[in-house]
Amino acid sequence: MRVSNRSLNERLLMHIQTSSTRLNETQERVASGKRVQRASDDPFAANRSIQARSDRNVIEQRVRTINLAQSELAVTESAVVSLSNVLTRAQALSVQADSAGLDASARNQIAAEVDELINEALQVANSSHGGRRIFGGHQASTPPFVPDVPGLPTTVTYQGDAGLVLREIGAGEQIAVNLDGDALFDGAFTSLIAFRDGLRANDRTAINAAATAIGAEIEVALQARGDIGARVRRLDIVSERLQGDDERLRGLVAELEEVDLTSEVVELQMRDMAFQAALSATGRSLNMSLLDYLR
Repeated sequence: MRVSNRSLNERLLMHIQTSSTRLNETQERVASGKRVQRASDDPFAANRSIQARSDRNVIEQRVRTINLAQSELAVTESAVVSLSNVLTRAQALSVQADSAGLDASARNQIAAEVDELINEALQVANSSHGGRRIFGGHQASTPPFVPDVPGLPTTVTYQGDAGLVLREIGAGEQIAVNLDGDALFDGAFTSLIAFRDGLRANDRTAINAAATAIGAEIEVALQARGDIGARVRRLDIVSERLQGDDERLRGLVAELEEVDLTSEVVELQMRDMAFQAALSATGRSLNMSLLDYLR
């Protein structure tokens, strides 16, 4: 009889241990809100969750790169707008300067303003962002546009290059965040300097030729803005796609890891009741075994 009671008690104790383990596991899930506490709980779900989190990290990095690219393009666009404003003002001055009623003195006064416009364009051309000269190509540490005479240039030399500054925004997908500085500014400087020199020489023919060239450079600047706008739209599309991918992955991680709290609380209550019942049954069995022994 004692052997039979001992065997029963051992089974009851094992049942208590099992109930306790299951109760603790459920308590952990409720407390943490996580279905998978350890990889061994569900290796498949754990591996998929790790991969999903890794993919989200990649997306986060690409979003940061896109934000950087958007910032760089915004600065570049602002510089192009400033150049357009300079050229538009010069075009307005060319109309004024073409008046037959103006004498050499009046045109010299306009030339002085054009000198200011040339220097303003030079400042724009040598703009920097984040320590990089935005129109220097790969030669981004020094001013790419150098006047022969500071303040009163007769020529402006480009010392940058046409190298593209690329940002990786996807797997095998890159976007340039700069423009060819020489293509954008060379004609602008040439036409502005020719306009000023025509004013100094009181030469209406030269003034009109420069005015035509300035009009062409305004179109170049407008095309550059259109190019930047197309790149910004592309970044917006990629950003939206990445946001969608991240939402999907976040949902997958939640599905793999997170618990249904309502059902887990019910499970916790049931397992607690089972554990308490096991304790009660074991207690009664041990008391009966002790009485049998005393008899």
